[in-house]
Amino acid sequence: MSSPLEKVLELLRSFPGFVITGPIGSGKTRTASALVEELRASDVSVGGVVSPRVLEYGQTTGYLVRDLISGEERQLCTEHPPGIRFRRFFFSPSALDFANAAVCRAAHEVDVVLVDEVGPLELSGGGMAPGVQEALHGGVFLVMCVRPWLVEEACLWAGLPKATPVWEVPTG
Repeated sequence: MSSPLEKVLELLRSFPGFVITGPIGSGKTRTASALVEELRASDVSVGGVVSPRVLEYGQTTGYLVRDLISGEERQLCTEHPPGIRFRRFFFSPSALDFANAAVCRAAHEVDVVLVDEVGPLELSGGGMAPGVQEALHGGVFLVMCVRPWLVEEACLWAGLPKATPVWEVPTG
């Protein structure tokens, strides 16, 4: 089995995107971050965002969002207000603006845009949906992190071909 890097480099010119999938806590963000470093080491420019979990006593209490070009981070969401409530988290409007700006900027400056993660909030038109749509219209290669049960819906939403390659993070 090839690595995500080998897969992305192979697909860069033949597909508009690639999906990294796995359940919560499986290592999608870690895999995406490693992929970014490997692509950069191969002279491929990468931008977008990763969203590492915030853990307290082993429990997820929120997520950060990190701009892959600048390295800046914001608190994306927490379990407590204020913010826009979506399921169990409250999302910071300013962090969502920051994330969308990072993805939009990347859509015009890099070869590969990574968005960690496209989930129910984006599929409903919120969250990082504007940034993802900008990247899709920018003609760059899009790498999305998506939970397994949303892969088909996310690809359809993004207008990616049914044959879009999917890398499942090994669990275990």
